[in-house]
Amino acid sequence: MTKSYSRAFYFVFFLSLLFAGKTKAADSVTIIDARHYSNVFGEIRNYRVFLPPGYKASADKKYPVIYFMHGWSQRYFGSALNRYSEYEQGDDNNGDNIANFVSRNEVIVVKSDGYNRSGDEEYYLRPYNVTPVETYRQFPIYFPELVNHIDATYRTRANRESRAISGLSMGGFMAFVIGGKYPHLFSAVGNFCGSPEFTLGPRDFPFEYRHLDMYKNYGAQRVILHYGDKDFIRSYHEDLNKVWPQVMNDYTFKIYPGEHSTSGMGDMFDFFMKTFKNPPSRPLQWDHIDVYPEFSVWDYLVKTDRSTSGATMLEKVDKSGFRCSVREFLPDGRLLTDVSVRLITAPIYEKNQSYIINDIDLRTQKASQRTILSDEQGRLSVTLDGSLHEIGINKKSDKPNLSLSAVVVDNMGWAVHGEEINIAVKLINKGQSPAKNIKARLTAVSPHISVIKAESALAGIGVNETAPGIPFSFRSGADSAQMVKFKLTIQDGSRNEWTQFFEMPIRKALPEIKDIEIADGRVFTVVRGANNTETAVIGRGNGDGIANPGESIVILVKDQGKYWRTNLMTADAYVNANGAPVRKSDDWGSFDNVGASAKYSVPLLSSDIPEGHKIDFFAERLFPDKMPLHSVKQGRVSITVTGKDQTPPVIAGARVSGDNIIHVSLYDGSAIQSVTATFIFIERGHHSFSLTLKDDGSDGDDMAGDQVFSKIVPGQQFGFYRLVIEATDAYGNKVLEEVPGRFLLR
Repeated sequence: MTKSYSRAFYFVFFLSLLFAGKTKAADSVTIIDARHYSNVFGEIRNYRVFLPPGYKASADKKYPVIYFMHGWSQRYFGSALNRYSEYEQGDDNNGDNIANFVSRNEVIVVKSDGYNRSGDEEYYLRPYNVTPVETYRQFPIYFPELVNHIDATYRTRANRESRAISGLSMGGFMAFVIGGKYPHLFSAVGNFCGSPEFTLGPRDFPFEYRHLDMYKNYGAQRVILHYGDKDFIRSYHEDLNKVWPQVMNDYTFKIYPGEHSTSGMGDMFDFFMKTFKNPPSRPLQWDHIDVYPEFSVWDYLVKTDRSTSGATMLEKVDKSGFRCSVREFLPDGRLLTDVSVRLITAPIYEKNQSYIINDIDLRTQKASQRTILSDEQGRLSVTLDGSLHEIGINKKSDKPNLSLSAVVVDNMGWAVHGEEINIAVKLINKGQSPAKNIKARLTAVSPHISVIKAESALAGIGVNETAPGIPFSFRSGADSAQMVKFKLTIQDGSRNEWTQFFEMPIRKALPEIKDIEIADGRVFTVVRGANNTETAVIGRGNGDGIANPGESIVILVKDQGKYWRTNLMTADAYVNANGAPVRKSDDWGSFDNVGASAKYSVPLLSSDIPEGHKIDFFAERLFPDKMPLHSVKQGRVSITVTGKDQTPPVIAGARVSGDNIIHVSLYDGSAIQSVTATFIFIERGHHSFSLTLKDDGSDGDDMAGDQVFSKIVPGQQFGFYRLVIEATDAYGNKVLEEVPGRFLLR
């Protein structure tokens, strides 16, 4: 979507802005171009507000508010250069526009300005500071400030039940982001033809934000998507609709005749007005995913020291506890265990009282217990690391507190449509008393699911114990969904009851793909960006084209004479056992101008795989159709592993924190025996020193056994250093590699 325009145009364009009137009326609607000072941005920000008829006359009447976010090349005042969609007033959008809707309804509409440059910078068409993240301007962080300003300036019904947010294209993407980030501010969220994915977040470590993964953020909202049957983005909307309708409580999508525009604007705004009359309740239990190191949601505050790309996941949050983790990517990326997390709860507890915190690390299966004191407001402050923690919050004499720990498919590698699927459900007791005589019942939430074995029982679970999986089974009668959702109701012999929900991926029953190659450090020419190719070393290993223990491979599928990288799913215990899932992205911007990417996996094969062991994967890949559309091709892939581990460890990343601690993330098919870091002073290249790093939880290392090797660096001459890492695994395979970048020591 990048275009070039003459300086003369910009001169005329800006003159037109200078002489534009600030207030005008259309069909008895008052339209005001206004501004306010933003503390977040440190500058004046603009917006346009549409006030309904009678607003000035009825001095005491308050109105609900719909926020609208414009798309690429547009501004708060209208289109800048590319007039691909007009939707403000008069005959815009065949009359289906903002002003005409406000003229018939008692509602305020606020159109924010997504512009991302300062006045002295070259004019730029891409709003919201996404893909690429170029500045420190964070529109999701700014938006509550705008809401507070609007509520203080206009007569609004200043509550979440009376607010909605929507947007077009890039603005639709951002509306989903902001609506999901602040469910306590908005009761409804809408999107017109929105992009499915962009990078956003902190400038120095942005995150690849994909709506497909974010469905947990909308548990207390009504969500709607509109798009045209000729919209160039519609393939991605179709991908989304294979997941969201199955797992979300209140998601609706509508397809209209037309292209990339505000399809059915009046219909969506009517949807919002109906929501204002009957808003969803505030949740008793909620989930949330956030890509910013610090955030607030439902009056909970989360602070982390994360300085790398990732996301904090909160699940099953209520008064009795929560689950917390920090992951490199979603939904199952590497746990960022060296991140410190401080969670401050809402003021829902007794003031100045002792509470027992049961903490079960589900990654290591280690349990601990500690007592903390609530503050004067009734808040609790719980400090964790970034591992997968199940937290119980109890008083000394509290009852059992049963929670879902894990769900495993028992009779096949992954759930398959049409087959009887046996699952094992693991429960954990994070309460203060043992649970006895436990009964559980499984109910399908997603349509077309038949639960075959719906009830199961368990004798008991002790405090901080995880019970073996209890059996259930089901069958899916439709094959279009890629995710299914269930409700689990649990009771014990004392009539205590708990309700849990869980989702699980499900795939079609498909034949095996035979025409594949194993890239294990071999040079291949592969597809890049859908319509280009690149020649590079793909995978990591000895390059013999055979899957060997310890290698990090990429499975290539040959189709139409080209090699395509694949995204893989498997339940095999020998895959990523000693390392972490690695997923990479292939940007498709040159093909469809959307901002999304094709994902592909680099699975790590364990060093102790038995000779001749067969691994089954479910493989999928985006495939370009007639530009700019795509389809998703899928199938099964089987490989056989032979030979011995000859592959050295992989350096996944390195950083030096502000307290002079070096952290180096590695992964390998076996245990890593030794890691040495050598610092070379840049200003005096001959000055260097070396440190032995450890993964034992001491001397600056946050957690033992998490494959992050650390060390407190003794005081050094202040300045920037180069960093060289040497690591050796249990088989004697060694890597010696300089880490890109400069590292500051003091």
